[in-house]
Amino acid sequence: MKEKAYCPTCKKELELIAACGAANYFCNYCKKLVSSKSILKEEEIQEESPKEQ
Repeated sequence: MKEKAYCPTCKKELELIAACGAANYFCNYCKKLVSSKSILKEEEIQEESPKEQ
């Protein structure tokens, strides 16, 4: 199972674009490429959002 990546700006899921061994991420909401160094992982998104009780 692939790990999901999220945009650091809008927190929406990113689209993975892989070609010739390189991986790039694109945000369909911000309409921009996102560096693999700046993406957010699923656990980072969950830590940022407060848990409802």
